[in-house]
Amino acid sequence: MTRAFLSNLTIGVTLLAGAQPAWAQAATGARGSAAPFSPPGGTYAVGTRDYLWIDSTRSEPFTKDQKDRRHVLVQIWYPATPASDAERALYIRAPKEFGDSSRPFARLQHVKTNSVLDAPVAGTGERYPVIVYHAGGGWVRFGGTFTAEALASHGYIVVGVDHTGFSMSANFPDGYKFVSDTLLPPTPPGKLREDATTFWDYLNGAVFDTWRADGKFVLDQLEKINRESGNPFYGRMDLDRIGATGWSFGGAAAIQMTRDDPRVKAAVDQDGQLFGDVREKGTGRPVMLLHHGGDPPYKSADTLAIYRELVAMVDGWDRDMLERSTNDWYEVWIARTQHVNFSDSPLFSSRTAPGSLDPRRAHEIINAYTLAFFDQYLRGRASDLLKGPSTLYGEATFKKKQ
Repeated sequence: MTRAFLSNLTIGVTLLAGAQPAWAQAATGARGSAAPFSPPGGTYAVGTRDYLWIDSTRSEPFTKDQKDRRHVLVQIWYPATPASDAERALYIRAPKEFGDSSRPFARLQHVKTNSVLDAPVAGTGERYPVIVYHAGGGWVRFGGTFTAEALASHGYIVVGVDHTGFSMSANFPDGYKFVSDTLLPPTPPGKLREDATTFWDYLNGAVFDTWRADGKFVLDQLEKINRESGNPFYGRMDLDRIGATGWSFGGAAAIQMTRDDPRVKAAVDQDGQLFGDVREKGTGRPVMLLHHGGDPPYKSADTLAIYRELVAMVDGWDRDMLERSTNDWYEVWIARTQHVNFSDSPLFSSRTAPGSLDPRRAHEIINAYTLAFFDQYLRGRASDLLKGPSTLYGEATFKKKQ
Protein backbone atom coordinates (compact mmCIF):
# COMPACT_ATOMS: atom_id res chain seq x y z
CA MET A 1 0.00 0.00 0.00
CA THR A 2 1.33 3.41 -0.87
CA ARG A 3 0.69 6.24 1.54
CA ALA A 4 1.11 9.98 1.74
CA PHE A 5 4.50 10.26 3.40
CA LEU A 6 6.48 11.25 0.32
CA SER A 7 3.98 13.96 -0.48
CA ASN A 8 4.21 15.23 3.09
CA LEU A 9 7.98 15.27 2.73
CA THR A 10 8.06 17.07 -0.61
CA ILE A 11 5.31 19.57 0.16
CA GLY A 12 6.63 20.37 3.60
CA VAL A 13 10.26 20.96 2.77
CA THR A 14 9.57 23.10 -0.29
CA LEU A 15 6.66 25.14 1.08
CA LEU A 16 8.23 25.87 4.43
CA ALA A 17 11.35 26.90 2.57
CA GLY A 18 9.30 29.35 0.48
CA ALA A 19 9.14 27.36 -2.76
CA GLN A 20 6.26 25.56 -4.43
CA PRO A 21 6.28 21.80 -4.97
CA ALA A 22 6.28 20.44 -8.49
CA TRP A 23 2.83 18.87 -8.16
CA ALA A 24 1.33 22.24 -7.19
CA GLN A 25 3.04 23.95 -10.10
CA ALA A 26 1.61 21.37 -12.46
CA ALA A 27 -1.84 21.59 -10.93
CA THR A 28 -2.03 25.36 -11.18
CA GLY A 29 -0.15 25.67 -14.43
CA ALA A 30 -2.89 24.62 -16.83
CA ARG A 31 -5.79 26.94 -17.59
CA GLY A 32 -8.43 24.27 -18.11
CA SER A 33 -12.17 24.88 -17.68
CA ALA A 34 -13.66 27.98 -16.07
CA ALA A 35 -16.10 25.64 -14.28
CA PRO A 36 -14.12 22.52 -13.39
CA PHE A 37 -16.13 21.48 -10.34
CA SER A 38 -18.86 18.87 -10.73
CA PRO A 39 -22.33 19.84 -9.43
CA PRO A 40 -22.22 19.07 -5.71
CA GLY A 41 -25.15 16.65 -5.87
CA GLY A 42 -27.23 17.50 -2.81
CA THR A 43 -30.59 19.22 -2.49
CA TYR A 44 -29.19 22.52 -1.19
CA ALA A 45 -27.51 25.35 -3.04
CA VAL A 46 -24.17 26.26 -1.49
CA GLY A 47 -23.03 29.53 0.03
CA THR A 48 -19.55 30.48 1.21
CA ARG A 49 -18.08 33.08 3.58
CA ASP A 50 -14.56 34.05 4.63
CA TYR A 51 -13.33 34.86 8.12
CA LEU A 52 -10.09 35.91 9.76
CA TRP A 53 -9.90 34.83 13.40
CA ILE A 54 -7.04 36.01 15.62
CA ASP A 55 -6.20 34.10 18.77
CA SER A 56 -5.16 36.83 21.20
CA THR A 57 -4.04 34.22 23.73
CA ARG A 58 -1.31 32.75 21.49
CA SER A 59 1.81 34.26 20.05
CA GLU A 60 2.72 33.25 16.50
CA PRO A 61 5.08 30.27 16.90
CA PHE A 62 6.62 30.62 13.43
CA THR A 63 7.90 34.18 14.00
CA LYS A 64 10.33 35.54 16.57
CA ASP A 65 8.25 38.64 17.30
CA GLN A 66 6.38 37.81 20.52
CA LYS A 67 3.84 40.55 19.74
CA ASP A 68 2.58 38.61 16.72
CA ARG A 69 -0.71 36.87 17.43
CA ARG A 70 -1.84 33.64 15.82
CA HIS A 71 -3.84 34.39 12.64
CA VAL A 72 -6.25 31.71 11.37
CA LEU A 73 -8.07 32.16 8.06
CA VAL A 74 -11.18 30.08 7.46
CA GLN A 75 -13.62 29.61 4.62
CA ILE A 76 -17.08 28.30 5.41
CA TRP A 77 -19.39 26.48 2.99
CA TYR A 78 -23.03 25.98 3.98
CA PRO A 79 -26.57 25.22 2.75
CA ALA A 80 -27.84 28.44 1.19
CA THR A 81 -30.72 30.15 -0.58
CA PRO A 82 -29.01 32.47 -3.09
CA ALA A 83 -30.86 34.68 -5.53
CA SER A 84 -31.67 32.85 -8.76
CA ASP A 85 -29.34 35.13 -10.75
CA ALA A 86 -26.50 35.15 -8.21
CA GLU A 87 -22.97 34.88 -9.58
CA ARG A 88 -20.92 31.87 -8.57
CA ALA A 89 -17.94 32.66 -6.35
CA LEU A 90 -14.44 32.71 -7.77
CA TYR A 91 -12.06 30.00 -6.62
CA ILE A 92 -9.26 32.55 -6.04
CA ARG A 93 -10.77 35.67 -4.53
CA ALA A 94 -7.71 37.27 -2.93
CA PRO A 95 -4.57 36.37 -4.92
CA LYS A 96 -2.51 38.99 -3.06
CA GLU A 97 -2.94 36.88 0.07
CA PHE A 98 -0.28 34.52 -1.21
CA GLY A 99 2.43 37.10 -1.91
CA ASP A 100 5.11 35.74 -4.23
CA SER A 101 3.31 32.41 -4.26
CA SER A 102 0.30 33.97 -6.04
CA ARG A 103 1.85 33.78 -9.50
CA PRO A 104 0.79 30.21 -10.25
CA PHE A 105 -2.74 31.07 -9.11
CA ALA A 106 -2.95 33.79 -11.77
CA ARG A 107 -4.04 31.16 -14.27
CA LEU A 108 -6.92 30.15 -12.01
CA GLN A 109 -8.41 33.58 -11.44
CA HIS A 110 -11.12 32.89 -14.02
CA VAL A 111 -12.22 29.65 -12.29
CA LYS A 112 -15.62 29.66 -10.61
CA THR A 113 -17.03 27.30 -8.00
CA ASN A 114 -20.57 26.11 -7.37
CA SER A 115 -20.88 28.40 -4.32
CA VAL A 116 -22.37 31.87 -3.95
CA LEU A 117 -20.43 34.36 -1.84
CA ASP A 118 -22.26 35.51 1.32
CA ALA A 119 -25.58 33.93 0.30
CA PRO A 120 -28.20 33.61 3.08
CA VAL A 121 -28.14 30.41 5.11
CA ALA A 122 -30.94 28.09 3.94
CA GLY A 123 -34.14 27.87 5.95
CA THR A 124 -35.20 29.82 9.00
CA GLY A 125 -34.46 27.73 12.06
CA GLU A 126 -32.74 24.59 10.84
CA ARG A 127 -29.52 23.66 12.62
CA TYR A 128 -26.90 21.95 10.50
CA PRO A 129 -24.13 19.59 11.64
CA VAL A 130 -20.61 20.96 11.27
CA ILE A 131 -17.52 19.50 9.60
CA VAL A 132 -14.09 21.01 10.25
CA TYR A 133 -11.91 20.61 7.15
CA HIS A 134 -8.13 20.84 7.58
CA ALA A 135 -6.24 21.72 4.40
CA GLY A 136 -3.27 19.72 3.24
CA GLY A 137 0.07 20.81 4.69
CA GLY A 138 1.59 23.62 2.69
CA TRP A 139 -1.58 24.17 0.67
CA VAL A 140 -4.71 26.34 1.02
CA ARG A 141 -7.90 26.11 3.08
CA PHE A 142 -10.06 25.91 -0.07
CA GLY A 143 -7.94 23.17 -1.68
CA GLY A 144 -10.72 20.63 -1.02
CA THR A 145 -13.58 22.67 -2.45
CA PHE A 146 -14.79 19.54 -4.28
CA THR A 147 -15.64 17.83 -0.99
CA ALA A 148 -16.65 20.95 0.96
CA GLU A 149 -19.30 21.88 -1.61
CA ALA A 150 -20.60 18.31 -1.78
CA LEU A 151 -21.04 18.11 1.99
CA ALA A 152 -22.65 21.56 2.17
CA SER A 153 -25.14 20.63 -0.55
CA HIS A 154 -26.21 17.71 1.63
CA GLY A 155 -26.89 19.90 4.65
CA TYR A 156 -23.54 20.31 6.42
CA ILE A 157 -21.68 23.46 7.42
CA VAL A 158 -18.05 22.92 6.42
CA VAL A 159 -15.28 25.03 7.93
CA GLY A 160 -12.03 25.04 5.95
CA VAL A 161 -9.03 25.94 8.12
CA ASP A 162 -5.78 27.53 6.94
CA HIS A 163 -2.80 26.92 9.23
CA THR A 164 -0.34 29.81 9.04
CA GLY A 165 3.27 28.71 8.80
CA PHE A 166 2.51 25.49 6.96
CA SER A 167 0.25 27.02 4.31
CA MET A 168 0.65 29.49 1.44
CA SER A 169 -0.94 32.50 3.17
CA ALA A 170 1.32 35.51 3.72
CA ASN A 171 -0.81 38.69 3.58
CA PHE A 172 -3.85 38.93 5.84
CA PRO A 173 -7.00 41.09 5.62
CA ASP A 174 -6.05 43.06 8.75
CA GLY A 175 -2.75 44.12 7.14
CA TYR A 176 -0.59 41.58 8.93
CA LYS A 177 2.24 40.22 6.79
CA PHE A 178 3.51 36.82 7.81
CA VAL A 179 7.14 35.85 7.28
CA SER A 180 8.37 32.70 8.99
CA ASP A 181 11.72 33.21 10.71
CA THR A 182 11.77 30.49 13.36
CA LEU A 183 10.87 26.81 13.74
CA LEU A 184 12.19 26.41 10.21
CA PRO A 185 12.34 22.91 8.71
CA PRO A 186 15.55 20.93 8.91
CA THR A 187 17.82 20.85 5.90
CA PRO A 188 17.27 17.47 4.23
CA PRO A 189 20.47 15.42 3.99
CA GLY A 190 19.52 14.23 0.50
CA LYS A 191 18.86 10.58 1.32
CA LEU A 192 15.32 9.26 1.11
CA ARG A 193 15.20 7.40 4.43
CA GLU A 194 16.89 10.19 6.42
CA ASP A 195 14.95 12.93 4.63
CA ALA A 196 11.65 11.28 5.50
CA THR A 197 12.29 10.43 9.14
CA THR A 198 13.97 13.77 9.91
CA PHE A 199 11.13 15.72 8.42
CA TRP A 200 8.46 13.56 10.05
CA ASP A 201 10.01 14.26 13.45
CA TYR A 202 9.91 17.98 12.67
CA LEU A 203 6.26 17.84 11.58
CA ASN A 204 5.26 15.80 14.60
CA GLY A 205 6.68 18.43 16.94
CA ALA A 206 5.98 22.13 16.67
CA VAL A 207 4.00 21.99 13.43
CA PHE A 208 1.43 19.38 14.43
CA ASP A 209 1.03 20.75 17.94
CA THR A 210 0.24 24.16 16.42
CA TRP A 211 -2.41 22.61 14.18
CA ARG A 212 -3.93 20.88 17.20
CA ALA A 213 -4.17 24.22 18.99
CA ASP A 214 -5.67 25.82 15.86
CA GLY A 215 -8.34 23.11 15.79
CA LYS A 216 -9.43 23.84 19.35
CA PHE A 217 -9.43 27.57 18.66
CA VAL A 218 -11.63 27.11 15.59
CA LEU A 219 -14.16 25.11 17.58
CA ASP A 220 -14.20 27.85 20.22
CA GLN A 221 -14.82 30.46 17.52
CA LEU A 222 -17.66 28.41 16.05
CA GLU A 223 -19.32 28.35 19.45
CA LYS A 224 -18.90 32.12 19.61
CA ILE A 225 -20.45 32.95 16.23
CA ASN A 226 -23.24 30.44 16.83
CA ARG A 227 -24.39 32.46 19.83
CA GLU A 228 -23.80 35.95 18.38
CA SER A 229 -27.05 37.63 17.51
CA GLY A 230 -26.73 39.23 14.08
CA ASN A 231 -24.12 36.79 12.85
CA PRO A 232 -25.26 34.93 9.68
CA PHE A 233 -24.69 31.61 11.48
CA TYR A 234 -26.45 32.63 14.71
CA GLY A 235 -28.13 29.50 16.07
CA ARG A 236 -27.68 27.64 12.77
CA MET A 237 -24.83 25.30 13.74
CA ASP A 238 -25.62 22.06 15.52
CA LEU A 239 -22.50 21.92 17.65
CA ASP A 240 -23.58 18.67 19.26
CA ARG A 241 -22.85 17.08 15.88
CA ILE A 242 -19.31 18.03 14.86
CA GLY A 243 -17.08 15.99 12.58
CA ALA A 244 -13.62 16.58 11.15
CA THR A 245 -11.94 15.72 7.89
CA GLY A 246 -8.96 16.85 5.84
CA TRP A 247 -6.43 15.93 3.22
CA SER A 248 -2.89 14.70 3.90
CA PHE A 249 -1.46 16.44 7.00
CA GLY A 250 -4.96 17.85 7.47
CA GLY A 251 -6.39 14.34 7.56
CA ALA A 252 -4.00 13.49 10.37
CA ALA A 253 -5.17 16.62 12.23
CA ALA A 254 -8.79 15.52 11.79
CA ILE A 255 -8.15 12.10 13.35
CA GLN A 256 -6.19 13.69 16.22
CA MET A 257 -9.14 16.00 16.96
CA THR A 258 -11.21 12.97 17.95
CA ARG A 259 -8.72 12.32 20.73
CA ASP A 260 -8.05 15.94 21.71
CA ASP A 261 -11.56 17.38 21.84
CA PRO A 262 -14.78 15.68 22.97
CA ARG A 263 -16.77 18.06 20.76
CA VAL A 264 -15.58 16.11 17.69
CA LYS A 265 -17.73 13.00 17.25
CA ALA A 266 -16.23 11.39 14.11
CA ALA A 267 -13.45 11.94 11.56
CA VAL A 268 -12.40 11.03 8.02
CA ASP A 269 -8.72 11.10 7.04
CA GLN A 270 -8.41 11.69 3.29
CA ASP A 271 -5.06 10.04 2.53
CA GLY A 272 -3.10 11.48 5.42
CA GLN A 273 -0.19 9.87 7.25
CA LEU A 274 -0.90 9.84 10.99
CA PHE A 275 0.85 12.12 13.47
CA GLY A 276 0.34 12.93 17.14
CA ASP A 277 -0.39 10.52 19.97
CA VAL A 278 -3.52 9.11 18.33
CA ARG A 279 -1.33 6.80 16.26
CA GLU A 280 -0.02 5.09 19.43
CA LYS A 281 -3.12 5.36 21.62
CA GLY A 282 -6.05 5.14 19.25
CA THR A 283 -9.36 6.97 19.59
CA GLY A 284 -12.75 6.36 21.11
CA ARG A 285 -14.59 7.92 18.16
CA PRO A 286 -15.54 6.34 14.81
CA VAL A 287 -13.00 7.05 12.08
CA MET A 288 -12.45 6.36 8.39
CA LEU A 289 -9.10 6.22 6.60
CA LEU A 290 -9.18 6.81 2.84
CA HIS A 291 -6.04 5.80 0.92
CA HIS A 292 -4.80 6.31 -2.60
CA GLY A 293 -4.02 3.18 -4.57
CA GLY A 294 -1.62 4.16 -7.32
CA ASP A 295 1.80 2.74 -8.12
CA PRO A 296 4.93 3.70 -6.14
CA PRO A 297 6.76 6.73 -7.57
CA TYR A 298 10.15 4.97 -7.62
CA LYS A 299 11.41 2.30 -10.01
CA SER A 300 15.05 1.68 -9.07
CA ALA A 301 15.46 -1.38 -6.84
CA ASP A 302 17.42 0.38 -4.07
CA THR A 303 15.11 3.36 -3.82
CA LEU A 304 12.02 1.19 -4.06
CA ALA A 305 13.27 -0.94 -1.18
CA ILE A 306 13.67 2.14 1.05
CA TYR A 307 10.28 3.41 -0.08
CA ARG A 308 8.64 0.13 0.92
CA GLU A 309 10.42 0.21 4.27
CA LEU A 310 9.01 3.65 4.96
CA VAL A 311 5.56 2.65 3.75
CA ALA A 312 5.63 -0.29 6.18
CA MET A 313 6.41 2.13 9.00
CA VAL A 314 3.51 4.41 8.07
CA ASP A 315 1.12 1.50 7.63
CA GLY A 316 2.23 0.20 11.03
CA TRP A 317 1.05 3.45 12.60
CA ASP A 318 -2.32 2.97 10.92
CA ARG A 319 -2.58 -0.56 12.30
CA ASP A 320 -1.58 0.54 15.81
CA MET A 321 -4.13 3.34 15.80
CA LEU A 322 -6.97 1.15 14.55
CA GLU A 323 -6.18 -1.78 16.84
CA ARG A 324 -6.15 0.51 19.89
CA SER A 325 -9.33 2.35 18.91
CA THR A 326 -12.52 1.38 20.68
CA ASN A 327 -15.16 2.47 18.19
CA ASP A 328 -16.09 1.63 14.60
CA TRP A 329 -13.45 2.13 11.95
CA TYR A 330 -13.23 1.83 8.17
CA GLU A 331 -10.49 1.79 5.55
CA VAL A 332 -10.99 2.40 1.85
CA TRP A 333 -8.33 2.17 -0.87
CA ILE A 334 -9.16 3.76 -4.22
CA ALA A 335 -7.41 2.10 -7.14
CA ARG A 336 -5.48 4.09 -9.77
CA THR A 337 -5.32 7.25 -7.67
CA GLN A 338 -2.44 9.24 -6.23
CA HIS A 339 -2.18 11.46 -3.16
CA VAL A 340 -3.05 14.59 -5.13
CA ASN A 341 -6.43 13.12 -6.17
CA PHE A 342 -7.74 13.97 -2.72
CA SER A 343 -7.46 17.69 -3.54
CA ASP A 344 -8.86 20.02 -6.21
CA SER A 345 -5.55 20.21 -8.04
CA PRO A 346 -6.09 17.53 -10.73
CA LEU A 347 -9.15 19.44 -11.95
CA PHE A 348 -6.88 22.22 -13.18
CA SER A 349 -4.33 20.13 -15.00
CA SER A 350 -4.51 18.62 -18.45
CA ARG A 351 -1.78 16.16 -17.49
CA THR A 352 -3.00 12.82 -16.15
CA ALA A 353 -0.74 9.82 -15.74
CA PRO A 354 -1.59 6.93 -18.06
CA GLY A 355 -4.02 4.53 -16.44
CA SER A 356 -4.98 6.97 -13.68
CA LEU A 357 -8.57 7.29 -12.57
CA ASP A 358 -10.42 10.29 -13.97
CA PRO A 359 -10.17 13.06 -11.32
CA ARG A 360 -13.92 13.59 -11.19
CA ARG A 361 -14.53 9.89 -10.71
CA ALA A 362 -11.99 9.88 -7.88
CA HIS A 363 -13.78 12.83 -6.29
CA GLU A 364 -17.13 11.08 -6.68
CA ILE A 365 -15.86 8.06 -4.75
CA ILE A 366 -14.13 10.13 -2.06
CA ASN A 367 -17.27 12.19 -1.52
CA ALA A 368 -19.57 9.16 -1.46
CA TYR A 369 -17.66 7.46 1.35
CA THR A 370 -17.09 10.69 3.27
CA LEU A 371 -20.78 11.62 3.12
CA ALA A 372 -21.97 8.12 4.01
CA PHE A 373 -19.68 8.07 7.05
CA PHE A 374 -20.80 11.44 8.41
CA ASP A 375 -24.46 10.74 7.68
CA GLN A 376 -24.21 7.55 9.72
CA TYR A 377 -22.26 8.93 12.67
CA LEU A 378 -23.53 12.50 12.89
CA ARG A 379 -27.10 12.02 11.66
CA GLY A 380 -27.81 8.41 12.56
CA ARG A 381 -28.60 7.46 8.96
CA ALA A 382 -27.34 3.93 8.38
CA SER A 383 -25.56 3.58 5.06
CA ASP A 384 -25.39 0.49 2.86
CA LEU A 385 -22.07 1.82 1.57
CA LEU A 386 -20.52 1.17 4.99
CA LYS A 387 -21.70 -2.43 5.16
CA GLY A 388 -19.28 -3.91 2.64
CA PRO A 389 -17.84 -3.70 -0.88
CA SER A 390 -19.98 -1.73 -3.31
CA THR A 391 -20.84 -2.51 -6.92
CA LEU A 392 -21.25 1.24 -7.47
CA TYR A 393 -17.59 1.86 -6.67
CA GLY A 394 -15.65 -1.11 -7.96
CA GLU A 395 -12.43 0.90 -7.69
CA ALA A 396 -12.71 0.86 -3.90
CA THR A 397 -11.33 -1.85 -1.62
CA PHE A 398 -13.24 -1.78 1.64
CA LYS A 399 -12.38 -2.94 5.15
CA LYS A 400 -14.15 -2.29 8.45
CA LYS A 401 -14.37 -3.05 12.14
CA GLN A 402 -17.71 -2.56 13.89
